[in-house]
This record gives sequence, C-alpha cells and structure tokens, in this order.
Amino acid sequence: MIQASTLVKRLDLQPHPEGGYFKEVYRSNELIKAEGLPERYSSERCFGTSIYYMLEGEQFSAFHKLQSDETWH
Repeated sequence: MIQASTLVKRLDLQPHPEGGYFKEVYRSNELIKAEGLPERYSSERCFGTSIYYMLEGEQFSAFHKLQSDETWH
C-alpha cells in the first residue's frame, strides 16, 4: 500500500485549513459574472474547479456549508 507521505510528495499536496492535504488540479478558464449569479455571490465565479483532497488516519472533514455544490469521489 502507498504511504500517505508518498502521495503528499508525488502529488505536491499542501496542508488544507480544515485538515488533511489538497491540491487544485483544474480551474475553468471561463467565468460567470456576478450579475448572472444568485444574490448570495458577491463576485464572479469559475464555471468549475477540481481538487485532490486526502485525509489520513483519524483525520476527518467536519460538516460545513458552502455557497456552491460540492461533489466527493
């Protein structure tokens, strides 16, 4: 089995503020202007982004609320 430390190094993962490690791996070049979004958004947004996110051992991701949808795989 691959060690977590090996994945952190190979994928260049960085510490995440909520715990674990992450790296942004995709960000759309296109933006949706703020006036085309619901009022809860104060600025333009990318069409989409994607990250690697890894927790190890006893780490966990606490429940949290986002302004946008979030998908886990």
